[in-house]
Amino acid sequence: MNKTLMNLIKIKTYNLFWLVALIILMIGLIQDHFEDNTFDINIHDTYFVIAHLHFAIFLSLTYYLIGLGYWIVQKAMKRKLINVLTIIHSAILNGSFLVYWLVIGYSKAFLETPFPLFDNYQLINQTLVILTILILLIGQPIYIINLTIGIFKKQKKAYS
Repeated sequence: MNKTLMNLIKIKTYNLFWLVALIILMIGLIQDHFEDNTFDINIHDTYFVIAHLHFAIFLSLTYYLIGLGYWIVQKAMKRKLINVLTIIHSAILNGSFLVYWLVIGYSKAFLETPFPLFDNYQLINQTLVILTILILLIGQPIYIINLTIGIFKKQKKAYS
């Protein structure tokens, strides 16, 4: 392929996070118009009920700020990040987003409950717990380490 065409196809990490932030916001706005517009989290005997729109705004803002962090380091500060850490972080966060929606789709399509007043959200809750642990214990520390190394790493000087 042509070199300029490859540069056009190449997606920057911050653009990917901004795209996912936009998709999250659109999903939240669409789901806000349906009858069941709450996000329920059940932890033992406690229920946390959050409006889809509020959760979507929070999550969208989080993804936007992560993309902004990548943009500041790569474009504004003209620093290089460690590619392996960037790929791992992007795969964990964007993959978690994809896995969550695949589990939601699977549970709505194939898991039917015989009792109409009982919602079977056990699979969704277990997925949320696993993804939250994965993001908080692995994904976000990798992001912080990558940005810190990128900011404080000495640049190689170009000799003329």
